[in-house]
Amino acid sequence: MKAWTQKHLTMLMAAGIGIVAFVMIFTHAPRVGYARDEGFYFSAAESYAGWFKVLAKDPAKAFDDKVIWRYYENNREHPVLVKNLMALSFLALAADEPRVPTTWPHHDTGIFAMAMRLPAQLFSALAIMLTFLLGTAVASRRVGLLAALLFLLTPRHFYHAQLACFDMPAVAVWLATILAWRKAQRSASWGVATGIVWGLALAVKHNSFFIPIVLLLHWLIVSARDFSISRSGLGLPRIPLAFFSMLILGPAIFYAHWPILWHHPIDRLSWYFSFHLHHINYYWEYFGKLLTDPPFPWLYPFAVTALTLPLPFLILASLGMGRVTWGLLGRWIATPVRAMGRLAGLVAPTDKTNKASESLMGLDPWDAWLLWLNTLIPFLVIAIPSVPIFGGIKHWMHAMPFAAVLAAVAMERMILLLPKTSPRWSAWRYSALAALVLAPGLAGLIWIGPYGSSFYNSLAGGISGAADLGMQRQYWSNNVVGLLPWINENLPSGARVYFHEVTGESFHAYRRDGLLRPDIRPAWSPDYADYTVYQYHREFVDTEYQVWNRTGDRTIIKGLYLDQVPMSMIYDSRKKKETNRPSSLHKPVPTPPTGVSK
Repeated sequence: MKAWTQKHLTMLMAAGIGIVAFVMIFTHAPRVGYARDEGFYFSAAESYAGWFKVLAKDPAKAFDDKVIWRYYENNREHPVLVKNLMALSFLALAADEPRVPTTWPHHDTGIFAMAMRLPAQLFSALAIMLTFLLGTAVASRRVGLLAALLFLLTPRHFYHAQLACFDMPAVAVWLATILAWRKAQRSASWGVATGIVWGLALAVKHNSFFIPIVLLLHWLIVSARDFSISRSGLGLPRIPLAFFSMLILGPAIFYAHWPILWHHPIDRLSWYFSFHLHHINYYWEYFGKLLTDPPFPWLYPFAVTALTLPLPFLILASLGMGRVTWGLLGRWIATPVRAMGRLAGLVAPTDKTNKASESLMGLDPWDAWLLWLNTLIPFLVIAIPSVPIFGGIKHWMHAMPFAAVLAAVAMERMILLLPKTSPRWSAWRYSALAALVLAPGLAGLIWIGPYGSSFYNSLAGGISGAADLGMQRQYWSNNVVGLLPWINENLPSGARVYFHEVTGESFHAYRRDGLLRPDIRPAWSPDYADYTVYQYHREFVDTEYQVWNRTGDRTIIKGLYLDQVPMSMIYDSRKKKETNRPSSLHKPVPTPPTGVSK
């Protein structure tokens, strides 16, 4: 038994890490409000569940194009693997729950969202496991463990890990494809498996279309010495089996997983690619400027990461990335600099050869290039000025496990600079330093609670500092969950409420899950509402002005404040009689200063 445990220790540790991560994510998620996109995916998954019912009763009918289109037309801009799993989870766990509760308080609060979120949460736990396995593969179990915890305890990452969305599943399948590619260098079976895993990655989200670019660059770089030109012709290195597998199996799995492609695949694929190539731009506040249309600042992903990553993670990842960059590219930079120095008589002609293992922090060059490319390229894609930038860190989140591994390797190298001690004391010392590195992320998780999309680090000055800098305070409208208990306790029966930025699907999910009284009615504008729940966004300040102008009153009857920064505010938007208005309220409402919290 002991020998078996030692042989499988890495996988046992990975499983344990995954279980702990899942328990943390699953138990915390009921506190998190329903994000804007989640409402769309709830609706789509429930629609897809109808197709699975037809498939169970009449399989031949289920393959008819009209039947497929009826159920799968909903949210056809995204592949359906995660949504299909959501549909099956819904059928297994929540299909019998009433769409509108007849009792209040509801006896089973949150069952619908729990079922819908479960598949993505399992993917999130898988992402943490795979981060550990990646760190273990390129360095050690200690590096893998620290990398996994750095990634998990980042508040923005933890927030996305809880949602019924595709961003954390996209991280998991990206990692899985890269790990399969790594194993494929020594195994033909893993070469075939790489194509299968990439096909599943395509079935999760379109980010995965960039994976072949990363792998092709990696192969070209690490195989550069095997290219040759001679009189006999062009010499090429062995082309990996994984490329052929990806070319054949990837598109086949992508096609097979999506029923809507089974009929008219060319037309529907054309629509899919056109949708993403011409995606609309959502407004975003960035250092006091409202970004509306391209070109967007190329520094955007780097700046936002610098202000949202826990500071020790940011510092270690920067050190690790910088050290590896110099180790990989330093000689190309240093050689012309030294040549110019020698010509100027400033550098001695003797030169010492750079030690690759030392400059790469002990990483194998093959692995160093793999980590470097997977960390950098997702940032560079978003840095292209024409690429939409909405959604905060989620669009380059698949880079962060690789950054976490680099951070953990950098920590390992820093430990070597300390005085040598006994192995036992060395382990305790490492544990203490690792705890210090992880503490800000854990403290941030505890402090930010269910409002993870609003987290900013100490470099930004927290949420209040970010508001003063003119950064986006929140997105996806989930912070409204903090006001629902007050609404349930204080609003009159049958009140019409305009939940600003909350989709109709999310509104009905709140009622369905017993988080909002069933008698509360939705209104789709302040002009038709008794109460307005306004979510602060600089691009939507006109909504707040609309309430002020309608009522002649700027009194906030209840608000959600984080670090004294307004996030969501409730207004009584019932129109007051003209005679009751103080004359001072007829004056124009001043525009709040740019970048300063109200």
